[in-house]
Amino acid sequence: MFNLKNTLKMACLMILTQSVFADDKSFLAAKAAYEAKKTDELALAYQQKLPDDPWAAYIDYYWLSSRIKEVDGIAVINFLQRYPTTWLTEQLRREWLLELAERKDWPNYVQFYRGIVWPKSEHKCNYHIAMISTGNKTTVETARQEFWLDDKKLPSACVELLTLLEQNNLLTSDDYWLGLRLALQRGDSYRAKRLAGRLGLDLSLQTFKQIQQNPQMYLANPEVETAIGHELYLAALARYAKQDLDATANYWQKIQSRFNVQDRSYGWRILALIAAQRHDSRAATWFSETKDQFWPEDDKEWAIRSAIRVQDWPKVVAFIELLSTENQKQRMWLYWRARAMENQSDKIKVVQAIYHQLAIDDDYYGLLAKDRLGGKIANQPITYAITEQDVARVANHADLQRALALYRLNLRTEAVREWNWALQGADDKLLLAAAEAAANVRWYDRAIYAAERTQQLHSYSLRYVTPYKDIVKQYSQELGVDPAWVYGLIRQESRFVTNASSVVGAGGLMQLMPKTAQWVANKLKIPYYSNMVNEIDNNIKLGTFYISYVYKQLDSQPVLATAGYNAGPTRARRWQSNQALPVDVYTETIPFTETRDYVKNVMTNAVHYALGFNDGAQSIVERMGGVVPAKD
Repeated sequence: MFNLKNTLKMACLMILTQSVFADDKSFLAAKAAYEAKKTDELALAYQQKLPDDPWAAYIDYYWLSSRIKEVDGIAVINFLQRYPTTWLTEQLRREWLLELAERKDWPNYVQFYRGIVWPKSEHKCNYHIAMISTGNKTTVETARQEFWLDDKKLPSACVELLTLLEQNNLLTSDDYWLGLRLALQRGDSYRAKRLAGRLGLDLSLQTFKQIQQNPQMYLANPEVETAIGHELYLAALARYAKQDLDATANYWQKIQSRFNVQDRSYGWRILALIAAQRHDSRAATWFSETKDQFWPEDDKEWAIRSAIRVQDWPKVVAFIELLSTENQKQRMWLYWRARAMENQSDKIKVVQAIYHQLAIDDDYYGLLAKDRLGGKIANQPITYAITEQDVARVANHADLQRALALYRLNLRTEAVREWNWALQGADDKLLLAAAEAAANVRWYDRAIYAAERTQQLHSYSLRYVTPYKDIVKQYSQELGVDPAWVYGLIRQESRFVTNASSVVGAGGLMQLMPKTAQWVANKLKIPYYSNMVNEIDNNIKLGTFYISYVYKQLDSQPVLATAGYNAGPTRARRWQSNQALPVDVYTETIPFTETRDYVKNVMTNAVHYALGFNDGAQSIVERMGGVVPAKD
């Protein structure tokens, strides 16, 4: 797979690198002391650190971080200047910003914030607080747009920001009304009561609680003569629609005339969102009722997908044009705009131009566009031959070598952070040489990370690595499934991290849930034990059997099986229609964002693995197959 001469050279350089980082004792001692909050031991490690210690940045970071409440800005600046390229500069800056926020030192917060690269929400909110507190209100509009209507659980800094916006009269009456509406609909009684008070409204928490418990009762006996009554009715509408959409639509049809035009259209959109997520054919029509009213981009995308589902192409175009100018330029919506205009004879040149623009790249929409143009992808880009000079750049790159040393020590979290940080702004040659270095030590996920970021020069053998080929091909052949597809699944599931685990408990290369792994083991009549999913051979055996089982259960349809592997076979079948669907329509209208993206990525991966296996020219649509009507 790789250039042998360069691989041997890299191996020799890695031995030299390991000797440089061989004295890990001081680093590991400092790390252990830092994590255990043993100040004396950490101080000793810090004092005994040698000037040329390759782990000096970490030891200094642990020392400063442990004393963050005691140090001053000069100590932090000295660290940032001493180690300007390492990930630790970002990490220490983040911690120092939080400390400055605690101290209410807003002028210095503004200064240090300017150097942060990947701020978290709490850093952003504190920045807005700092700007407002120092008399600079230029970021108020950004703060309003980004956080005022955020319905996620916000960190305390963001809650403080919202309070500050209120206290400084930086919000409009419309802001309060919309905030109240969303708070009522998501059941946030505390915020709803407070915002109602700001608007001079009397919100009965007893009524609010009744709506939460029995929304139908309120819909049947509405009190909509007051402004707060209108909002409570919309909250009840949103809640009951999830229980009984048809009944809710009937209630709304009868009472909508008692609402103004804007609120009337908002009510229809509440119903449309639920309908779209259930593939109800009425969704696109209901979305069409929406007029000039607060309409988040995510909701507009639901509208587009609802029209795609019923293949109402004029509505698809109309809804796409409601997106922001920037979002209309996304490859996804360019593809669907062209797809929707295919039958318009006066738009043929525009359609062809869009497809040609998309087909330059070989991602999911690029492959679909190539299919729409009547072609197949016959080969991958020419592989760039990594030179000795490229290899030497990696060997002499202190940050990449530190990342590789951390990986050798099995400190995966630190290693990944360092690796990703070090490759910011890297050119193609460095990216590919770094990818090869990672692949040579079986750090496959970082090899992919580096290789897939190239712009002009490429190596698809690194972008689509094929470790464990004998095992994958053996079980794929035994079970009659396409090895390119299995590789596509593994690449998407784990990036070939053998001990990968998910928040829901899935584990190993093919991310098997324990119950699934045990079920498959029983089917195969082999003893099951908890660590089985983290063993390469067993994980691939169990995972390949399970995907072959799902494939057969779902009419031997690859897209259904891929969706079923991620979200469960029952859901994949539920997402079918009572009529045949084009496969791109089925995929684009999968209600779960994670599963929708998963299917796109797996099928794209499979195309490229098939090309790498010399399986001939590939059509992604042919590989994905058609989606037949659901069985009764």
